Amino acid sequence: MTSTTIHDIQKTLQCEILLEANTTPLKGVVASGLMSDVLTTEIEDFLLVCNLANTQVVRTAYMVGAPTILVTNAKQVPPDFLELCREHHINLLRTEYPMYEACVLLGEIFPVKRRNT
Repeated sequence: MTSTTIHDIQKTLQCEILLEANTTPLKGVVASGLMSDVLTTEIEDFLLVCNLANTQVVRTAYMVGAPTILVTNAKQVPPDFLELCREHHINLLRTEYPMYEACVLLGEIFPVKRRNT
């Protein structure tokens, strides 16, 4: 399994790095607007992609061990969101792309394994 850095993501999405708080390589992606869905994931060291900019996102990322959050749709990040990321050593990125388009582009750097049905 390959690992991806926030700089790989920045290059792919032309996104902003709002906070670089750790160097943990990323092994996958979870994208959701529902933090309850994120809580059910079983993978580790993943990029959390969401279109929300509230502190619940940071708390969820911390609980599941996601070292990096990508906020889509160029959402403005409130100061308490940024401060909580800093406190929990979570990287914070922001892109202008909507969630779907960001995920399609992330597919270029995160290999997708087909599931057996």
